[in-house]
Amino acid sequence: MRRTTAPMGSALLCLVLFGGGCFTVGRNFVSTPVKKIEKGVTTKDDIKKWFGDTPFREGLDDGYESWTYLYNRWSPFYQTRSKDLYVIFNKDGTVRSYTFNSNLGD
Repeated sequence: MRRTTAPMGSALLCLVLFGGGCFTVGRNFVSTPVKKIEKGVTTKDDIKKWFGDTPFREGLDDGYESWTYLYNRWSPFYQTRSKDLYVIFNKDGTVRSYTFNSNLGD
């Protein structure tokens, strides 16, 4: 009895063409409001409203609360697409400092 590998080969071809090893970490976010961030003025509520209620990561930086918004998309077919916003808050809930990096054109 002869076995056929056509279904397995087709499935593998579809995986390579459509899955392609692409994967994403984080959630894409609109970066336009970054230019509205003001140290000592912008609040946690402002950041949540502009970038989303749930940051990718929350932590402490020298005792100050910090939030990271992150989007990374990897593919073997094109340059990695990424952007991240790292915000540190004062004890009163206003922005102490922030860093934004992106290789996307939005």
